[in-house]
Amino acid sequence: MKILRSVLLMFLFASVGSAQIHVGPGQPYPDIAAAAHARIARPGDTIFVHAGTYDKAQYVIDSLIGTPDEWITIMPFAHDSVSIHQQYTVQAAQYLKVSGLHFYGDDRADSTLVYHLLFFDYQYDCFTSNHNIIIQDCEFSNLNNTGKAGSGACLKIDGTDNFQVLRCIFRDGTNITDGISLNADRNGTISHCTFENMPGDGSHCKGGAKNITYEYNLFRNCNADGLDVGGDTGPQFFCPLGAQWEADSIRVYANIFIGGLTGIRLSSCHHAFIFNNTCFKTTDFAFRSLNTSSNGITLDSNYIYNNIFTTYSPYGIYMNASNNFTFNTEFFRNNLFHDYKNPDPAAIGWSELPGVNETGSIIGDPEFADTLNANFSLTSGSPAIGMGYLTSEPQTDYRGMPYSLAKRSIGAFEFQTSGVTETPASDNFSISPNPCSNRLIVTCKIIEPHSEILVLDILGRVVLHMALPQSEDLVPVNTESLPDGEYMLLIRSGNGVLLGHGSFLKMR
Repeated sequence: MKILRSVLLMFLFASVGSAQIHVGPGQPYPDIAAAAHARIARPGDTIFVHAGTYDKAQYVIDSLIGTPDEWITIMPFAHDSVSIHQQYTVQAAQYLKVSGLHFYGDDRADSTLVYHLLFFDYQYDCFTSNHNIIIQDCEFSNLNNTGKAGSGACLKIDGTDNFQVLRCIFRDGTNITDGISLNADRNGTISHCTFENMPGDGSHCKGGAKNITYEYNLFRNCNADGLDVGGDTGPQFFCPLGAQWEADSIRVYANIFIGGLTGIRLSSCHHAFIFNNTCFKTTDFAFRSLNTSSNGITLDSNYIYNNIFTTYSPYGIYMNASNNFTFNTEFFRNNLFHDYKNPDPAAIGWSELPGVNETGSIIGDPEFADTLNANFSLTSGSPAIGMGYLTSEPQTDYRGMPYSLAKRSIGAFEFQTSGVTETPASDNFSISPNPCSNRLIVTCKIIEPHSEILVLDILGRVVLHMALPQSEDLVPVNTESLPDGEYMLLIRSGNGVLLGHGSFLKMR
């Protein structure tokens, strides 16, 4: 009986600590905003939104505060269809997950209510009012900004730390509409999303944004740019104040861009890593590198590796860039170029990028499998197969298949070549501790004569090289000389066969 009573008490306390809040027609609260304004949501609670169309006035929400162990979740009830025709402006949200909602913009010409369908507004309070946000499996569509004095975004995130946007759809905007606008954010991931028919950018990242990753997304017919990294916000609006760049350390990995003026544009940004993307039939430019800031903030140290850039342009393979600037810290390596409007062009238009560091460029038809159905995997005759520069990231391609560590392909899809032996790390190999500080231990069960350890940084540069003793299966590796960051470790036999591989994080 005592055990039963204890179990019952535990159940009751758990029920009190984690509540279900129901909103919608006939529910205790008419909509999400009403529940938030009532200040009833507690850490661990779930707000269930019942079927309906929600189209009342704009709301400001400032009370969705979870904890690291107990997030607040907003999601449809059961399999209900939820359509939200209003702007939610979130000014205080922490440890919040928004899942499965449909935000639909019906901004009438006489209305000023809808500007961003969902807006995380930091109110110039950098990284403290909004942080740890997940938005997943949501749809944002038909935002109409006709008559507005400027562009709107389906999803706008400002001054937010630690966020993820996963498997969301952004489509069919009107006037100047962006899919996702990121301003002054840091530590975020945009992954497996679709951006389609956006009159502005698919996504724009600026205002001092730092450490943002775009990976495995599809951008189709985004009229301005698929992705605009950087801009001209002005340092007076940066987070934090004193940030040096419009965008810093932005990673763009294994995305697909179809149509639009260009797939990727860099503007006054630093340390952009543009790796293994596929751009198909952009209408004007293969790539753009611009200095748009009026405050002396310029491009610096950007790396564009292993991408496929194809155009359908009257200008051929046009690399568009700003005037009166030397691009000697911009690095293009092992990219493939093609123009479908002017088959087999003789040259790439590098003239607007004086001083650019360009190596390993290929001109030729990438020979995609089925462009009519947006299948950009490589067929056996593609010149992109195995011609990529060896980098540690991304580790997997658009469909989740691993990139070859022996002969990486160019573009968002790896070609599974024959005759390459790669032993899975889980069978033969391990790294510990991970993250490490100044020392790690490599375990390798199979060691062949003259084997070696190679450590590569994010740019594919060998930063540590040592022989692997054949008599030992636990090998210490001194990482004291390595800066903090992500690395790839390879074990390779004397004849080039890959015996094991894995990634690790160095943190002091």
